[in-house]
Amino acid sequence: MNTDKKIIKYDDLQKLGQSYRKAEKSVVFTTGCYDILHLGHVIHFNYCKNQGDILIVSIGNDKTLRDLKGPTRPINPEGFRARMIAALELVDHVVISEEHGIMDHSRQVELLRPDVYVVPITDKYLDEKAELVESNGGVIHTCRRLPPNHKKGGISTSMIEEKLEEEKV
Repeated sequence: MNTDKKIIKYDDLQKLGQSYRKAEKSVVFTTGCYDILHLGHVIHFNYCKNQGDILIVSIGNDKTLRDLKGPTRPINPEGFRARMIAALELVDHVVISEEHGIMDHSRQVELLRPDVYVVPITDKYLDEKAELVESNGGVIHTCRRLPPNHKKGGISTSMIEEKLEEEKV
């Protein structure tokens, strides 16, 4: 696939960040599982892209997803998820996290030093992420992943999985 070249390694992050800063382009960074691509993700990526020039998305590795979401996850392996996200026009680069756990992006932030890090407003680790990003020269922006005309709740892969399970019964 032509978009596979958008998938980068950790070794690329520092040079990429420096190159974009030198070109006076702002780098926006966001992270997530992105197990089943859905409208909430697209809304999120659109919001992210509007916060700067270059959007870099980090996806959680398979081990992190299993630990966070349970033994049935991920539904799609990390390589598939990376290719799906890379295929989106809004996304400039994708990196698969090599770190593990809730803060599986710490090293990436230190290497990339993004100008903006976008997280959902509901993120339980918002304060920790803000401190990490600010200590590396960036700012944190929050957003909501709500499809149009939704007043609350939103959409998630876990909700989709639950709905499919309910329909089996």
